Amino acid sequence: MNHIQPDQTSLSEDKPLQQARISGDPNILDQLLAPPEATSFGIAARVIDVLEQRIGKASLAIRPVASDLSMSTRTLQRRLQEHSLSFASLRDHVRFRHAVHFLKDTALSVDGISRILDFSDRTSFTSAFKRWTGMSPTGYRRQVRQRF
Repeated sequence: MNHIQPDQTSLSEDKPLQQARISGDPNILDQLLAPPEATSFGIAARVIDVLEQRIGKASLAIRPVASDLSMSTRTLQRRLQEHSLSFASLRDHVRFRHAVHFLKDTALSVDGISRILDFSDRTSFTSAFKRWTGMSPTGYRRQVRQRF
């Protein structure tokens, strides 16, 4: 299973890249997380489009996303596997981009952000964010806001 997430080694050891990521530069974030297939009109791009439309409005689970794409869950999984991708990795990609935006540019609470991003609870969101960045959402928000 291929997960889309920043390379933890390069982010923790490469200070310029880490500083760019923390600054919230959307171009750097997109480069870090965008799978090559997501830039085309393939299945990954279609999944990302559906997830983007559902953020804050509907479930980000695979079954309703597959339904929106007029296919079964298994067919969606199989098509993504053909490109060495997984649904979870694409959902992480979308969630991460939105999490960074919400933490940097809004006053939404961490609980509110976790609900918008369709996490089961704040703890799940915090764990995922730590996996993506190496820091808590609150720590990330504090660090980004101190820089501006």
